Amino acid sequence: MKHGSLLWLLILLLSACDKEELPADKQNVGKPVVQTSDKFETKAVKITTVKSQQRDIEIIERGLGRIVDPIAVTIGAEIPGKVVQVLVDAGEAVTQGQLLALLDDKDEKSAVANAQSAVHRLLSQQQTQKKLLDRYRTLIEKHFISPTLLEQAEAQLDVLSQSRLAALSRLNQAKHNLNRTRVKAPITGRIDKRLVAAGDYIGLGKALFRMASSAELTVSIRLPETRATRIHRGQVVHLRLPSDNQQVSAKISDLTPMVGADNAFEVRVKLQNPGHWRPGGSVMAAIITGVHRHAVVVPERSVVLRPTGRVVYRIEHGVARAVHVVVGEQREGMVELRSGLAAAVELAEEGAAYLSDGVKVDSSKREMNSDGSGI
Repeated sequence: MKHGSLLWLLILLLSACDKEELPADKQNVGKPVVQTSDKFETKAVKITTVKSQQRDIEIIERGLGRIVDPIAVTIGAEIPGKVVQVLVDAGEAVTQGQLLALLDDKDEKSAVANAQSAVHRLLSQQQTQKKLLDRYRTLIEKHFISPTLLEQAEAQLDVLSQSRLAALSRLNQAKHNLNRTRVKAPITGRIDKRLVAAGDYIGLGKALFRMASSAELTVSIRLPETRATRIHRGQVVHLRLPSDNQQVSAKISDLTPMVGADNAFEVRVKLQNPGHWRPGGSVMAAIITGVHRHAVVVPERSVVLRPTGRVVYRIEHGVARAVHVVVGEQREGMVELRSGLAAAVELAEEGAAYLSDGVKVDSSKREMNSDGSGI
């Protein structure tokens, strides 16, 4: 009996312990946690916005060109002789007719003096013979001489006249040879290479200088044959040196009729030298093959690549809305949108990469110039 009472007392004590309240931090263990919406309220993303623009976009084929001089001249010796003095060196700019070098002219001066002497002698003989002929004509009227003497005098005067003409020709040749000892620039340009030095003896035709014209240049551009159908004579080409932002525009003057062994064809552009371009240099070329009129353009940063494609985020009442777009040409930080967006639509620019559809934004506007740069 006693043992039964103790057993029931123990059971009652255990039941009372089960009903004691658990600590507060353990009351919800195993139950779903319900969070209030304001505890996870999304913070607005700070961005800058711009408006899509409408402008004409040039369709460009780009390539690397090389400057070719169409008037490359090798200046050779017109007479043999010893080089006395060289007046220019490689790299120097020269004008047409400028003196480049002097050759020994002693022999040529002597030839000129001899030719002049022969001309004067024959002139004197011609004048004397003419006076004799006049005297014979007077005497023959009085029958003091025979007609044969008159005929001989006339023939002698004719011989002297012809001899004098030949002597004058030799004099002109001697003067020309003397002038050839003074080597002059045939064109305005720049000395590309000097091939002689003072003291050298040169033969007839020996190359003395190589020079290039600085007035007119040709740019040769080699392009893959796959682009041949889009390139035509007369198209505008924008050219600039790799180290210079100065742009020069010209038109395509020639196209090679055939594709070479390297599956490329050549485009040639003739232009006046802007002032500091040199043959052999490289040129960045942009050939304008067409124009997209009234195209919609946006900054490059506004176009974001997502798994579903490229999108821009249109901003409506402080909320970003994703718009799928098809992009076209890219020019100077701007992208052409061929479809998906109209002009004058406000969209995200800086910070667009951090947006998703429906996200709230805290935006500030950025005005753009017509070329896409900020104000």
